[in-house]
Amino acid sequence: MMSWKLAVRNLLRNRLRSLLAIGGIAVATAMLIWNLGFIDGFFDLMVRGSTDVEIGHVQVQDKLYAEQPATIDYFEWDDDLAETIGGTAEVRAVTPRVRLFGLVGHEDRSFVGRIFGIDPATEPEVTVMADGIVDGRWLDDEMPEAGPAEVVIGKGLGRTLGVGVGDELVVIAEGVDGSMGDGLLEVVGVLETGNSRIDRQAALLHLEEAQFIAAMDGAVHEAITAIERPPAAMEIARQMQTRLDAEGYDQLKARSWQEVEPGLYELLVYGDTANNVIFGIIFFVVALGVLNALRMSARERHREFGVMMAMGMSRVKLFFMLGIEGLIMGVVGAVAGGVIGGSITWYHSVYGIDFGAFLEGDATYMGVSFAERMHFAMDASTVLTPMIGLVVVTLICSIWPAIASIRLDARDAMTGRT
Repeated sequence: MMSWKLAVRNLLRNRLRSLLAIGGIAVATAMLIWNLGFIDGFFDLMVRGSTDVEIGHVQVQDKLYAEQPATIDYFEWDDDLAETIGGTAEVRAVTPRVRLFGLVGHEDRSFVGRIFGIDPATEPEVTVMADGIVDGRWLDDEMPEAGPAEVVIGKGLGRTLGVGVGDELVVIAEGVDGSMGDGLLEVVGVLETGNSRIDRQAALLHLEEAQFIAAMDGAVHEAITAIERPPAAMEIARQMQTRLDAEGYDQLKARSWQEVEPGLYELLVYGDTANNVIFGIIFFVVALGVLNALRMSARERHREFGVMMAMGMSRVKLFFMLGIEGLIMGVVGAVAGGVIGGSITWYHSVYGIDFGAFLEGDATYMGVSFAERMHFAMDASTVLTPMIGLVVVTLICSIWPAIASIRLDARDAMTGRT
């Protein structure tokens, strides 16, 4: 208890120096918490912008299609295959798709678009495209018995073609037999997802209509899945591949989103490395400030330490006292920084940060739009990791001054010869 009282008294002796050191720790802690929340939120937006909107967490495709997408590389879709894929551990939902490239337009204007044949009933269980409807409605579960088929288009595509809900479009695409297929469609919905590849180019039709246009009766190009833990997609893909091979579907390949979007995955890995570098730099700068404060404080008290040792204080207790000073500085600074940084990061996690205020137009990166608000990611580790790290750094910094002090000769210290 005496060591704690002495440590507190010593820190209060030079309040300005102690406050500057504690303030540096607090600022560094707040910066690290905010940076973690920002980076994790940025990467979370990137991953969700690709996986939740378009590619899913694990895809199943023909092996040739996986290497080089081509309309002719398809596979038959049936309940047995759906059960094999959906029965893999942690798979929440699975939906089939047909992917085509072709002309989408009307008599005045056309555009090369990405044509998706989807199952309107199961697609919302895997992706969030149905939630992006900004005008009109989502596709009905069943195709209309008469009249043109239904289509939902991206907002950017609708703007390019000058069409909206209620207008008619024609799609023309190459079939798997080499013929040119076409279909008359009525726009029933317009969507905006934040994924520029979907918003600017996509036309979503009923699966049966896309199969008819491409002469792919009963066949699809891929099955898209949603899993419980997106970061574990590579392991789930390996398990799914094992099931496919065991059930005789060895011509199919299961690919995780990390494999489908290697650039995005590499960005995440690079981001983790960059984060560690930032942490290291800030820790080093804070360590220099704390070390200087503790070292100066210890040097000014050499005579006092000599008296204390002459009166019977053991070197172990002296070492412990100086360590407590570092601990108090670290804890007080980390808690203050945790409150400040945690509050700011929490605010941005709830209300987001508006990139549109700093950017002109619809800024995108790897197909994901940043014109809207980006919400920070925050959990207990976002706050605790910087706090604990800086407390440990402060404790480590107190070791050198403490060792230098306990090695003093009591007589020399009292006479000022140190």
